[in-house]
Amino acid sequence: MSQGQQSNQRRTLSQKKKKLVFWNVLVKLSLPFPTDLNITCEEKSVTVIWKLPNELGVQPSRLFLGKCLPTNFSSGPDGAVAMFHVSLTDCHFKRVVCFVVYLFIYLFIFSSTFILRPPHWHPHMPILSSGSAIGFGSLLFYMGIMNENFSGPARSTSFFLGSRIPIWAAVDQQAHMPLAVFIEECVATTTTDIRTASHVYPFITNGGCLVDGKAGSSKFLPRDTKSEIFLSLQAFKLGAGEKVYIHCKITAWDPELLDENRKACNYIKELEGWELLDDPTQSDLCRCCDTSCSSWKRNFRSLSQNAVLGPLTIEDVNLK
Repeated sequence: MSQGQQSNQRRTLSQKKKKLVFWNVLVKLSLPFPTDLNITCEEKSVTVIWKLPNELGVQPSRLFLGKCLPTNFSSGPDGAVAMFHVSLTDCHFKRVVCFVVYLFIYLFIFSSTFILRPPHWHPHMPILSSGSAIGFGSLLFYMGIMNENFSGPARSTSFFLGSRIPIWAAVDQQAHMPLAVFIEECVATTTTDIRTASHVYPFITNGGCLVDGKAGSSKFLPRDTKSEIFLSLQAFKLGAGEKVYIHCKITAWDPELLDENRKACNYIKELEGWELLDDPTQSDLCRCCDTSCSSWKRNFRSLSQNAVLGPLTIEDVNLK
């Protein structure tokens, strides 16, 4: 065989190899509990069926493929099943090129007792999200619009006027000491940029005072763990048929060192006064809710994160 023919043959073999591209090669973390994964890889997407035992008390809001929540979730006597159907360009997958093989590395996370993340890994912080937001500094914060019983993400971001909007926020403590999460400030606007908003409705002010509860039925709900907080917000009217965006500041703090700037206060109409969510015996911290709470704050900027949820649609049932 001549040198030219050998060169052509090598070129042909090289071209054939380039066609043998494994677009989806799964690299899975080892999880410290029994699990069952079924992965279907396609050219531009991946479908994952993840089965978990009931004893984990699994909630879909704590399951992630990369930074993506489940597309569908169900639970039954035999356990919970989470399904993810996502594009390879979503969820913060990591693309690695090794010769002619493309590896897409997927990170499976069960966010509860177990924190399963490699060192220095952080998800992307979306500026705007239809149902959830994730941010990071030295901590990881999460915020989302949930379904009625807070067992998973909301299927819709449309709400009737006067109904409740379930909102969840959490902090991933990682290696930190135990922390409590608080929603310090929240306003609703009709724009993604609060600086250009013509309609602004503050409903949490003064470092955690749920002022919307004075006239309506909004309230912080009891929590089992300090690293999560649950808000039942009464849907309000803001503008005429406009989309609504919720801008919040989330803070993590030592649960033993509450002060006027880091608290969760409900207005109790029967008592005509304010009550501290986590310890009613310390409700004096809420007395400033009707005036102005101290502006002095300890300098721990890395313990806070801003988040934006929306757009939401608030519909008036009387106009239908």
